[in-house]
This record gives sequence, C-alpha cells and structure tokens, in this order.
Amino acid sequence: MSSVADSPRPGYAARRPAGELTRAQVAILSATEHLLQVRALHELSVADIIEAAGISRTSFYAYFPSKTAVIAAGLRQVMDQVMVAVEPLHAADGADPESAVRISLEQWVSVATRHGALLRAVSEQWPHDDELRDLWFEMLDTMAAGTARVIGDARRAGVAPGGAPPRPLAACLLWGYERVLHVALVGDAAGLDGPEAIVEPLTQMMVGGLYGRPLAAPPAAA
Repeated sequence: MSSVADSPRPGYAARRPAGELTRAQVAILSATEHLLQVRALHELSVADIIEAAGISRTSFYAYFPSKTAVIAAGLRQVMDQVMVAVEPLHAADGADPESAVRISLEQWVSVATRHGALLRAVSEQWPHDDELRDLWFEMLDTMAAGTARVIGDARRAGVAPGGAPPRPLAACLLWGYERVLHVALVGDAAGLDGPEAIVEPLTQMMVGGLYGRPLAAPPAAA
C-alpha cells in the first residue's frame, strides 16, 4: 500500500498553528487517541487525559481549554494528512486517472486506519458539536472542491461525459466515501472485512462517477 507523508499540505485552511508542538501537547494528543481506542468520547474526561499523558492540570489548561479542544487539535493534525493523501486525485492529469484515484483512496484509508479511534469519535460527535462539525465539513468541502475541478477538467478535455454539476457530484462521491469508511472503521459491516476492503470497490465507484466508465483493468498484483 502506498504511504503518505505526515507533513501538512501548504495552504490548507484548517492546518494547525505554525511551529512545533510542545512535548506536553504531543503527550496530550497521543494519550487522547490511545484512550479513545478503549473508551467512547463521552466517557472520557479531562482528568483521564491528564493522568494518561502524565502532565499536570496546569499544563493541560495552558494549551487546551477543554476536552473538545483536544479532539479538534487532533482532528486538524489528521486533516492535514488526509489532504496530502488525496493530492494524487486532485493532481490527476488524465494520463492514468485510475491509479490516481486508487492511490488517493489507499492513502486516505492508511491515514484513517492509523487514527481510526479519533476519527470514529469525531464522526459520532460532530452532529452535536459546532466546532467539530465546522472542521469536519471544511475537510470534506475542501476535498469536494478539488474533486469538482478534476471533473470539470475531465469534461472539458472530453474524457468524461456531462451530467450532474461537478460540485454536487463531487460532494456526493466524497460524503458517500466518508460514510463507508466510517462503517468500515467501526467494524462488523456487512460485506466489508475491514477498511482495506473498501479501496477497490470505491475506486470503481469513483472512476465511474468521475469519468463515466468502468475500470480499464484490475490493479497489478503487489
């Protein structure tokens, strides 16, 4: 599977503040992700995070005003990685669109798998929290904008048929992908053995949605 760098995507609006994270911030974010692997977000308290991170209460509140602020900071970190992951799709020039789609989906799954506990928590909580909702929607909206450009370019180049307007089509494709990925991360989804099982079906769906055609050939064996 293709790997993706952990560096942020330049110019992405939701990137974390400039500068390196402090040791305390790293400890807080790492401890929170670890705790979310065994507890639901609503069961997690600031006291739990402080204890797991091995820091003082004063140190915690020097950086984060609340548990939600920690989750939001962690999400911004992951959002940067997701935006790097989908760059092959948004940079597709039509020469090999299937590979661009497949690599982007593989890399997105890789990021999501590494940070599955955090993303599950955010996906379940954003309908009830304005800050998380805004961040989640910003990420999907940014990806939809880039994908819409790909659709528009492909249509103008004559390699994709007309149809639904590019922006709502891109949004439907990406929100559908987001929901499938969430279900795969939660586990026990009918017909899905795990996150990696969704890459090839979604590649077929994405290529069909973007270019109006089936896959040209199965992926080469690893």
